Amino acid sequence: MPPHLITLGKKAWELYLEKEVVDSRLVRAAVANSWQRCRELNVNPLLSAVSRSDEGARSLEERLFEKRQLIRIARPFMKDLYGFFSGSEFQVVLTDELGFLLEVVGDKAIVSRTREVHLCPGANWSEAKKGTNAIGTALVERAPIQIFAWEHFCEENQFLTCSAAPISDPEGKVIGCIDLSGDCREANPHTMGMVVAAVRAIENQLRLEQATHKLFAASRYSSALLHGIADGLVAIDRNGIVTDINARGGEIFGVSPSSARGRALTQVCSVDLPMLHVLKSGKDYENQEIVINNLGKRIRSSASPLRDENGGIVGAVAFFQEMKDRSTKASPIVYCHRHSFEDIEGESPGIKAAKDWAILASSCTSTVLILGESGTGKELFANAIHNASSRGHGPFIAINCAAIPESLIESELFGYVDGSFTGARKGGKAGTFEMANGGSIFLDEIGEMSLSVQSKLLRVLQERKVSRVGSSQEIEVDIRIIAATHRDLNKDVEAGRFREDLYYRLAVLEVRVPPLRERPEDIPLLVRRLMTKISMRLDRPPVDIDAECLHRMSVYPWPGNVRAMENVLERALVRMGDAHVLKLEHLGLPAVGSLPVTDPNLNLRVGKECTAPAIKSLRDVERDAIAEALSACCGNIKKTAAHLGIARNTLYRKMEDYDLLPDGERNSTFFSKP
Repeated sequence: MPPHLITLGKKAWELYLEKEVVDSRLVRAAVANSWQRCRELNVNPLLSAVSRSDEGARSLEERLFEKRQLIRIARPFMKDLYGFFSGSEFQVVLTDELGFLLEVVGDKAIVSRTREVHLCPGANWSEAKKGTNAIGTALVERAPIQIFAWEHFCEENQFLTCSAAPISDPEGKVIGCIDLSGDCREANPHTMGMVVAAVRAIENQLRLEQATHKLFAASRYSSALLHGIADGLVAIDRNGIVTDINARGGEIFGVSPSSARGRALTQVCSVDLPMLHVLKSGKDYENQEIVINNLGKRIRSSASPLRDENGGIVGAVAFFQEMKDRSTKASPIVYCHRHSFEDIEGESPGIKAAKDWAILASSCTSTVLILGESGTGKELFANAIHNASSRGHGPFIAINCAAIPESLIESELFGYVDGSFTGARKGGKAGTFEMANGGSIFLDEIGEMSLSVQSKLLRVLQERKVSRVGSSQEIEVDIRIIAATHRDLNKDVEAGRFREDLYYRLAVLEVRVPPLRERPEDIPLLVRRLMTKISMRLDRPPVDIDAECLHRMSVYPWPGNVRAMENVLERALVRMGDAHVLKLEHLGLPAVGSLPVTDPNLNLRVGKECTAPAIKSLRDVERDAIAEALSACCGNIKKTAAHLGIARNTLYRKMEDYDLLPDGERNSTFFSKP
């Protein structure tokens, strides 16, 4: 500041002291207001202030402890600010909200000189103690201010030029002040802007730390809740990446929660959970039963989308409960495996034709009827059709019509309202058709459905509406029905056991899955694939198969088809122990009477006289298989059905068809109950 301006300003200061007259040409309004406050506070401008640094190191120590966070955050910014003025006789000062100095960083010369006026740690530079000054006035005005030389109310401080700005916490409360003080002859108008910039940086860091602290506290709180609940919980972001999973969720899916976070859900669970569809559809679901085949678990799941303030989907969260009660097997199932047509093994003409029809079915929205014996893989075809179709993003729900008691199947399919029957869940329950909305529903063993339920299913197919049990309200559903059966529905229609109009509604597209005995050339490929799958499940190294054993399996009729083959191979792998080659002695195939002519090498025996064995009809082969299984299981229906890979209701019906029922009651010794 030029000397003549300092002289003029000094006279304006003296004029105010003598006559309390403010020269508005030289004295700014903020300075004049501060001088007036100093008069009211009885501040003596001509006397030295009593040293506040001697008020006690203890007082300073307490203030330093109280303001330790502010000091820690401000210190690096104070050093950066001082770096611009190093060697120019300036110092940077940090105070608390009352004006007490906490830290000083500056050149030795200016620090030594300012100590004489007690501009040092522990001193109080409020207006009440030091008159008009940048620190005290900025705290009163709650705004940045620069005080030049003669503008200081106390004469002993007029060798200084000071620039100060108050520091506010994230709630807007003033908690301190940054001041840059130096020789008035070195005054620079840019120092004010640099002080303000330093204060803004400190305030930003305070907000950041507060946000971090809140996030940490919220994280600890949510983590405690997350890991304290009894259900498994999984949260994913919009890309399907696991953002959190609790300990129970890790137990259910067999993974470590720490290793699961940050990975794709499909990698963590190795299956496509239906919660992924929530990201696409934006719709939640409740109490869906899920089968995780590779873990052998059945779990019940509910999921909801997570949305931002604009309603956009940013993720999803799902709860999982492992189902211990096996009596719930007949509930609707959401299959987690996303099968494709590549998963259907085989090169035989029959399986190729079935795949071609299935691929055609996936390209349209028509109803599909899959025909095939038990264990041929009808559900695999149904899932592949769904996943390859335009509905592949929606749910795929399967229900076995033969496994649900007739008294319950209606409520399972159509749902029910509160109080519709004794034992009904409070608030009611959505049926399978509602749960499958936007996707596909797979009705397995539809030939076992009663005529009364068939009529209601026909109405759903015609009108695409359902009514819950106990309610007349109609609910629109957008579903595709894929049905399957092992029965000859044409005969059932003729016999009056199946509605003709429903049959034609279902059989828009038919896919016939051939039994294993009709495609022996596919058996070696299937055997090796199943052996690899079972070996992984049993946690044992892969094994080879003896040529004689493979040949025996290729000519075996397999009454239970692929399901029976898988059971036989698993039993064989367990029996072979540590052996590396699966042999005929390990196989233990059930006897089923004379073998049909399915030997692929039969016509390749050149130069030898070949006579084909007596050929039995498929009906006779099936009858013999059931009779021998009944005998082997001592008439135990449950064991016989499991051995043959068919439902007990199906076994009873076949026994009736083949005249295998005894003359007495079914509860006789021969037909013992489980």
